[in-house]
Amino acid sequence: MVNRLSLKKDPMFYFYILAASKGISDIGNFLNMVIFNLYAYVLTGSAWAMGLFMAIRLFGGFFFGFFSGILADWMNRKTLMIFADIIRGVALVLLVLAPIQWSMVLLAVTSFILGSFGQVFNVALQSSIPVIVGKEQLVKANSLINALQSVGMVIGTLTAGIALNVLGYRPLFLFDAFTFFLSAVILIFLPIQTREQNLENQAGPVESKVNLIKEVKILYQYLKLLPILMALMFIRFIDTFGSASHNVGMPVFSAQLKPDKPSFYAGIIWASWAVGNLIGARGLVKWLSLNKTKVSEMAFGISTFFMSAFFILLFWGQHWSFILICALLAGVSDGISAICYNSRLQNEPDHIRGRIFGVSSSFHTVGFGIGMLVCSPLLDVISPFQTVAIMHGLPLMMCIWFVAFHMKRSKYVERKWPRGKSMS
Repeated sequence: MVNRLSLKKDPMFYFYILAASKGISDIGNFLNMVIFNLYAYVLTGSAWAMGLFMAIRLFGGFFFGFFSGILADWMNRKTLMIFADIIRGVALVLLVLAPIQWSMVLLAVTSFILGSFGQVFNVALQSSIPVIVGKEQLVKANSLINALQSVGMVIGTLTAGIALNVLGYRPLFLFDAFTFFLSAVILIFLPIQTREQNLENQAGPVESKVNLIKEVKILYQYLKLLPILMALMFIRFIDTFGSASHNVGMPVFSAQLKPDKPSFYAGIIWASWAVGNLIGARGLVKWLSLNKTKVSEMAFGISTFFMSAFFILLFWGQHWSFILICALLAGVSDGISAICYNSRLQNEPDHIRGRIFGVSSSFHTVGFGIGMLVCSPLLDVISPFQTVAIMHGLPLMMCIWFVAFHMKRSKYVERKWPRGKSMS
C-alpha cells in the first residue's frame, strides 16, 4: 500500500496516464486523417477537392500556431488542452448528426477546427511537460509521447481501410470524437500542474486586447539573443520539406515496387519506420542525457542528418531487405531528432516556452504544406527517389553546416530575461 501511494505521488505516474490517453486519441486522429480525405473524395468525386480540405486543415494549424503559443503562456495550459479536446469532439459529432446537404460546408469547418485546436493541444502539452515531470525526466517523457504517437500513426493508418469497410464513415467519426472526449475527461481529473508555481497565479483569462505586434516583437528579440535556437527551428522547417516528400512519394514508390499490393507494402515500410522510432526513443532514454542544451543541439543535428540520409537510401533501394533496414534506421534517427528538438525547446523559460513552441509548430505546418505543394508536381516529371533526394538533401546539407560551424562554440551563453508574463 505504501508503495502504491508513493507511486501516485510520482509526477511520472500521472504523465503515463496523460500519455496513454493521448496515445488513444492519436490512433483516432490518424485514422481520422485517412478517412477524412476519403470522405471528401466520396462527396465531391474530385482529387482537387480532397487536397483542398487537407490544405484547410494545414491552414488552421498554421493560423493558430502562434496564437496557441500566446494562449499557452497567458492561460492555464491544462484548461486549454481540455477545451481543445472538447471542441474537436463536438465538431466531429456535429458533422455526423448534420443533414447530408450540410456535409460539404461542415467538412471544411471541421477540417479547420481539427487543424487549429490540434495545434492548441500540442503546443499546450509540449509547453507543460517540463513542469509536469521536471526537467530531469524530459527525455523519458518526450520519448514516451513520441513512441505512442508513432504507434498511433501506424495503427491508425493501417487499420483505416479495414475499419472503413466494416463500420463506415460516420461511426469512425464518432469513435474519433469519443477519443477526444475521453482525453478531456482524463485531463479534468488528473492532478497535474502545467505552469511553474510562481507563474500559476498570473495565469488567467487573456486580456481583452492582446497586442499581436508587441508579442511578435518580444519573441523576435528573445530569439535574436540566441541564434542557435533560430537555427534549430530553421533546420526543422527545412526538414518538413523532406517529410512531405517521403509521405507523398511513398505510395508511388510502393506502386513501382509492387504494383499488385502497393498499400500493403507501404504499410510494411511505415511499420519498420515505427519500430525504429520506438527503438530510437527507448535507446535515447538509456544511453543519452539531454539535460545540457549543447548535447541536445548536437544530437539533433546529427540525427536529422542521418534521418534524411536513410530516407534517401530507402527510395534508392530495390531489394526489400535493404529498404526495410533503411526504414528502420530512418525511424531510429527520426525518433532521436524529434526528442532532442522538443527537449531543447523545453529548456527555455516557462513564461515564453509556449510562444516558442507556437512559432515552431507554425513553421512545421507551413513547411509541410509547401513541401506537399512542391512534391506533388515533381513526382509527375521525376522519380520518387529524385524527389526525395532533392527535398531531403536540403536538410542534410543544413545539418552538415550546423554541426560543422555552430557546434564549435566553446561557450554557451544563456540569456536572462526578467521573470514575468509581459517581459516588458
